Amino acid sequence: MKPLRADFLDFLNAGKISFLPFAVINGKNVEPESCKKIVGNDGLQLHYEYKNGMVDDLYITGTNCIRKFKNSGKMIKLNELGLTLSGITFGGKADDDYFYHNENPRIFERMTFKIDFDRTSGDAPDSDFDEQAGNRWADPGVICERIGRSPYQPFPAIHLGNYASKHGIVHGSLAQNPFYHNYLVKHEKGKVTLDIFSSFKDVDYLEIPAGKDLTDEWYLGATDHADDLDQLFDEYTAVLRKKLPVNYGATNINRDNLVWGSWNDGIFRDVSEKMLLKEAAHLKKYFPTVRWIQLDDGYAKFNKVAFGLGVPYEGEDGIDYKKFPKGLRHYTDELRKIGLRPAIWIGGFCPIETKIYKERPEWFSDYSFRVKSSQPLDVSIPEVRDYMTHALDVLVTEYGFEGVKHDFWSYAFEESHCLYKNKTESGYFYRDWWLKEMRKRLASDGYFQTGCDIVMGNPFLGQYFTNYRYSIDIGGGNWDYVKTNFLWGAACFALHTSDLFVPNSDSIGLFPGLNDVDAMFALNYCVATRSMVEIAGKLSENLDHPRLPALKKAACNVNNGQELWLLDYDYRKPGINIPKGVYFKSGFFTSELENPYMPLRNVGLFNIFDKKLKVSFNAAKLGLDSKKAYSVIDVWTHEAYELAPGKSLNFTLEAHGSMMLAVCEKDLVLQDANVKVDTVTRDGKTLSVKCAYAYPEAEFLFSSKVKAVKFNGKAVKAAVKGGLCKMELKEAGVYTFSF
Repeated sequence: MKPLRADFLDFLNAGKISFLPFAVINGKNVEPESCKKIVGNDGLQLHYEYKNGMVDDLYITGTNCIRKFKNSGKMIKLNELGLTLSGITFGGKADDDYFYHNENPRIFERMTFKIDFDRTSGDAPDSDFDEQAGNRWADPGVICERIGRSPYQPFPAIHLGNYASKHGIVHGSLAQNPFYHNYLVKHEKGKVTLDIFSSFKDVDYLEIPAGKDLTDEWYLGATDHADDLDQLFDEYTAVLRKKLPVNYGATNINRDNLVWGSWNDGIFRDVSEKMLLKEAAHLKKYFPTVRWIQLDDGYAKFNKVAFGLGVPYEGEDGIDYKKFPKGLRHYTDELRKIGLRPAIWIGGFCPIETKIYKERPEWFSDYSFRVKSSQPLDVSIPEVRDYMTHALDVLVTEYGFEGVKHDFWSYAFEESHCLYKNKTESGYFYRDWWLKEMRKRLASDGYFQTGCDIVMGNPFLGQYFTNYRYSIDIGGGNWDYVKTNFLWGAACFALHTSDLFVPNSDSIGLFPGLNDVDAMFALNYCVATRSMVEIAGKLSENLDHPRLPALKKAACNVNNGQELWLLDYDYRKPGINIPKGVYFKSGFFTSELENPYMPLRNVGLFNIFDKKLKVSFNAAKLGLDSKKAYSVIDVWTHEAYELAPGKSLNFTLEAHGSMMLAVCEKDLVLQDANVKVDTVTRDGKTLSVKCAYAYPEAEFLFSSKVKAVKFNGKAVKAAVKGGLCKMELKEAGVYTFSF
């Protein structure tokens, strides 16, 4: 049938759009034969009928659409549903039409592409942030002409616009079971055609018997902020928030605490109960915000490649008792005695050399097109699901772990190729099953962290997970990974959904593989982006390391997921295009927003390039009153600058250089600290500082010279030099500083 003139989409202000749904059955597009348009009080219903007994009902209310597809005939093999929107235009030159999807930076190291960009061309395999996009971060079998099809769990929305306009349109998912959305875009006669596909993960088709219904739901709306990545998806995410179920990602589980993990900073599989308990005791005393010890890969006797979910298949032979002489339950109990909580790494892959793979090859999917050495279990097989829940009972419940880092988990649920032997359910159905099973066994306040494939901000996962890794491992000391994370992070932070799902930029530590400049870049980046979930390293054995004081200070207050903004960033600019900075509305050592007696802004400045870079900012760019003057303090050196009314501060960053700056009122304020400060109040020439915990090596920097310090009315011994005050905090509470 002919496409319907979609006058109900005129509010998009994107031309005269035509609208045609279709189904793909046995690999062939099938279009409906008739359409009935029904106008109701709540919106519009489009009732489509197909010749073979299929019915398609679309209920459109403003920007929301619910699609209900029903098979009334004999069983069909449904590959996917589709919807074609044609005739889209934004008023500018067609050659300036583009699309943005946060899969773009993940695979191609670019934010936007022109509509007719060939994603499968394979050009520039190592782009090095080149003007011409490459695909060096894409694993085998991932590159596809379909946008949003990768297994990297991207934020489920696409934006179409024109480089010369602030106006554009956004399509985004409002549900993810059983479908996920992916797209094709092209020009036809100078106008844009958008094909929206509602497809299935891990199966090439679903068997749909007579009488079965499938429901899909999405958002389709306009934006007038197409030039601003910070606001691009605001309208969509406002609707999405109302649709998402209550989720763990929005809880405080990973907001104000750190996880020490055993993998990074060169430890890798060199773990043991003795070493872990030694680090735990040190962290308990000197890193008050660390509350979890995460045992990463290395506890299994099979120790060649990443192994986890298959370990319980081997029974007592699965655990390395040379490292854990009395078993993992003894280890977790001893850790709890120290006052920290145990977490465990679980890998979803099973190496082909292991007992479970050799004895049960029929339990596995063939994923060799992408990974050779390990394979995922086929969760469509009932016996496999029984084993997987047994494995959780052993690894989590029996061993007493309260948190989980689940690595290599998504391969069995997020793949867009066909992996399952059974075709009755999609990967997202089993994804929900598996994550629910994990949640049943974790403590209600236990964290659950994603690993590979790296998540790119998909908020639907926050229903089960508490934080998501969006980054490559940076603990191994590879500068290229550090700078790549900056680009990927920009795409995630700009979504402003960190209150729904905590972003995790991998662990900070002493970074033995990085030079001082690169290491400080990584440290500043994790702190300035409020994505510091993990910490690493044998810190108890490096008490005199020159980087340790900065690491302690960086870890003094964790406020993961705090709202932040990209500084002066044009994501649509072609070529080398990375944010030069980010900021949030507090000091880094406090979670209280815009207290006038503490920093009003924390600004991180960054240079990923191999040559010097000039960066600048003014009060207006930070959302501050441009008619006022401010003091700006370097967090690490305490060098002071003045931000004059209506003026900008200019800095030159060395290659790979970074800075973290506190922007403060000119009056009496606490400018810097290396402990968490809950709040500061003022009474004349006295500041009352409420400190969150005891700490033996506290430092405070004030804008005026300190004359006296008291706690509960009694004088406190302190080393004072001008506004810098060093002292021991013997307990949490309110300390008064007189000036």
